[in-house]
Amino acid sequence: MRSVSLVAVCILLIAAMPAHTPAQQPQKYPDLYNLGPTGGKANIVRADLPDGAKSGLKVEEVYKSGSGQNAGLKVGDVIYGAGGKNFGDDAYLELADAILAAESNAEKPVCTLKVKRGESLTTIDVQLTHYADENARRRAILDGALKWLAREQDSDGGFHSNMSPEVSQVVFTSLAGMAWLEDWQTYESNIIKAADFVEDTVGVQKKYKKLGGKNNDQTNWGLGYGGLFLAHVLKAGEEHDLSSSKLNSYRRKLRWIRDRIFKNGEDDGGFGAGPGGLNILDYVHLEVVSNFCLAALGAMQAAGMEVDADELALRVKYIESCQMEDGGIAYAHDKKWFSEVGRTAGAMNALASAGEAGRESYARMQGYFEKNLANAFDGHSTPTMHPFMAAIACRRHGTMDKFREHYRREYTMLRNPDFTFAYRPTPETARMGMNIDRDLGPVWTTCQWVLIQQLEEGAIPLWVGTLEKKPDEG
Repeated sequence: MRSVSLVAVCILLIAAMPAHTPAQQPQKYPDLYNLGPTGGKANIVRADLPDGAKSGLKVEEVYKSGSGQNAGLKVGDVIYGAGGKNFGDDAYLELADAILAAESNAEKPVCTLKVKRGESLTTIDVQLTHYADENARRRAILDGALKWLAREQDSDGGFHSNMSPEVSQVVFTSLAGMAWLEDWQTYESNIIKAADFVEDTVGVQKKYKKLGGKNNDQTNWGLGYGGLFLAHVLKAGEEHDLSSSKLNSYRRKLRWIRDRIFKNGEDDGGFGAGPGGLNILDYVHLEVVSNFCLAALGAMQAAGMEVDADELALRVKYIESCQMEDGGIAYAHDKKWFSEVGRTAGAMNALASAGEAGRESYARMQGYFEKNLANAFDGHSTPTMHPFMAAIACRRHGTMDKFREHYRREYTMLRNPDFTFAYRPTPETARMGMNIDRDLGPVWTTCQWVLIQQLEEGAIPLWVGTLEKKPDEG
């Protein structure tokens, strides 16, 4: 297994930090906007633009052998228009419109960029791929992304991570495994290798369990993601006649994960990143961890495993204790600073996985979520996680059309020529002076956007859960 640096271990801890500081912090590495399938990254600029353009994209990176580089795009170029139009207030998303239009043109799938190079103005014709319709585009991108993930999988079944060694590898591997499940016939060997890796590694953290003398146990993240993945493997494996010895082995490990989740939970039903008391930031609870652990328990139950009803109810009640007056979900029960769309969607997904979507608290969450769906990408710390949680909630409620309406252009701009997906800067990543998605790397972002695109095909059904009404026990 490839090694990681101690500095990188701190990333997940910083993900737990509240976004209070209004001042923008200097970033060690640039937090750049992606240029979609043209291949490159840029900063947004709003000054010294020609022809009345209101915003532009100053190119900071050009991908080797990408369509942009092949067309002559260079670092330092300022793109101030595309598709025959100068950019208005949002060059980033307006470029997406031009890319989509070009990809839909069967005769000439070319996106013409208006470029300022030094004091000169020029145009660059970027050759793109034609797609007959949205479904053809989605299918081609999914196929490319799944193959890329297969090439990235390590020989032991796991994935390299720039974060804490074992825990984040379990998270990445679980996400990739869930992405492959929709094409079991093609990726069965990858799925089994991933499941075996998670079975062997979940709940393990040998390094950096303490930092600066303080608790740095992160294993609850792995229990949540690993439990979700293995529950889906168990269900899918039964449908695809996986050997009884494999299925029984995964059942045993799921029982172990279930019991470890119960053991690691706090007395009030909530969770920290791991057990062991106060973390390096001197508090315990992160509501988001409750979302993943409860969803894992619900998925196990839906896969036919026994889950103690009282233990389940305790976890549900903790999530409800984090609810704000507006219906959204706060950082923790004792840190009700602000609601967030993605965190609220994650709580809805957890309750639905556990069969508890009939509760009054869920209806209030749903009201907040539907009102604020357009803001999902502005979520705290790890931007990609928030639209992913939002997409799962939209799938359950039959509103994926609304999700696409808000995020169709984001999906376009985050695509790379090699079928991976990039990170997205947000106002908060600028305030924090870091972007967790960027530091985690393309496996993290790609897996989540793949799963978003697969949802309407029935992906991760145990996580999507059910809207079946049950008596409110609250």
